[in-house]
Amino acid sequence: MSAPMEADIAIVGAGPAGMHAALTAARGGARTVLLDEYPEPGGQYYRQLPADFEVADRSRLDPDFTKGDGLLAEVRAAGIALLNEASVWGSFDGGVLEVMHRRRALTVRARRTIVATGAIERPGVFPGWDLPGVMTPGGAQTLVKGQGTLPGERIVLAGSGPFLLPVARTLIQAGRPPLGVYESTHPLDWARHVLRLRGHGDRIAEALDYRRVLSRAGVPIRFRTVVARAEGSGAVERVVLMDCDRQGRPLPGTERLVEADTLCVGFGFVPSVQLTRTLGCRHAYDERRGGWVPVHDDDMQTSVRGVFVAGEVAGIGGAWAAMAEGALAASAALAELGFEVPAPGIEALRRERRHRRAFGALVNELFAPRPGLLDLVTDDTLVCRCEEVNAGAVRAACRPWGGNVNFIKGATRCGMGYCQGRICGPVVEALLAAELGLAPGTVDHFHPRTPIKPVRVSDLASLYND
Repeated sequence: MSAPMEADIAIVGAGPAGMHAALTAARGGARTVLLDEYPEPGGQYYRQLPADFEVADRSRLDPDFTKGDGLLAEVRAAGIALLNEASVWGSFDGGVLEVMHRRRALTVRARRTIVATGAIERPGVFPGWDLPGVMTPGGAQTLVKGQGTLPGERIVLAGSGPFLLPVARTLIQAGRPPLGVYESTHPLDWARHVLRLRGHGDRIAEALDYRRVLSRAGVPIRFRTVVARAEGSGAVERVVLMDCDRQGRPLPGTERLVEADTLCVGFGFVPSVQLTRTLGCRHAYDERRGGWVPVHDDDMQTSVRGVFVAGEVAGIGGAWAAMAEGALAASAALAELGFEVPAPGIEALRRERRHRRAFGALVNELFAPRPGLLDLVTDDTLVCRCEEVNAGAVRAACRPWGGNVNFIKGATRCGMGYCQGRICGPVVEALLAAELGLAPGTVDHFHPRTPIKPVRVSDLASLYND
């Protein structure tokens, strides 16, 4: 059997949280391993062009591509063992990660582990959401930023949350402004929280800058509007929009058509917690942090000693909170291991984290998916696309199988497909809670099984090669 890679601190995920954690750990003198699935570090926030794209002058690139250049250079120069194209597919022992690195299996054994696996987009579910041409806003942004490819010609952006604005800007800068941005909430819903914006001027300025870009490009923003359905013969051809009330319920008689070949719908993000669940961490439901999150202390350590979390996996909070949490988790891990903790120190990072998290909590509260959106999910609407299970089958299984989504999983096969419930899990939870009149978060969550990422049996054989 191949010898495991040894580390003081292993970090899973090379987005803002993971990179700040890795830098802090390396500055403290720890042997540091940083694992990430993508060909280049950066995550979605610092998304990089593919390495085989030739760029003669990076100064001419959009700032979205260069804002992380300094940080990426520091990571590469810090003596960190950076493994790109590395998927953590399981863990069978504390402090041990099973990794598939470019089709070669390896084991990473660390004294402390920081999980910074980020988040998964929460898609819109409505009739026609499975048509070709329907995707999440992040999917469209990844196509443009990661491949230089436009998702379509006539693009509609819809859903809820501030992420719609940077995606719209990305499309504008790529020369394909969206036909419109359709937001299910309304500024009047936000007005009573204005005092909670105090101290977050940088984030407000960022939002206003996005609005100016959209205004100059002539992209309209329509509020209290939802996608009722997508229509087309083999692909999206039309989007049916409806006005909605404060709870997201569509208002009869307000249907209108928009001719489009691409529809991007998203309702924020949910933490990507498959690995923390596999590691045995305790989780709790917190709607203000995006749903199920690992329980952790003030230093980001979970219920499993030696396992820390940072960034969106610890609850949706944005890139600035992620940076503070990555540095905080690594500082706490360094202190436990007896290494020197670099500046600014644990107390300063705790304060920065609390400040940034306050803004994240406000955003999640304002843009949380409204219960009325389930009115759009007809019985014929697919819920689990992997196993082709519709909402009617889920609703029919609710009463005989009771208030636990894992019973529904067994009865309908929802969550047993390729994505292992990452996409359909929150929808099934919401449908079950609504059908039985239960509160969100009381119906459990899909329990992941190893491997949490697809691996080939033939590739696992490399674990036993000398």
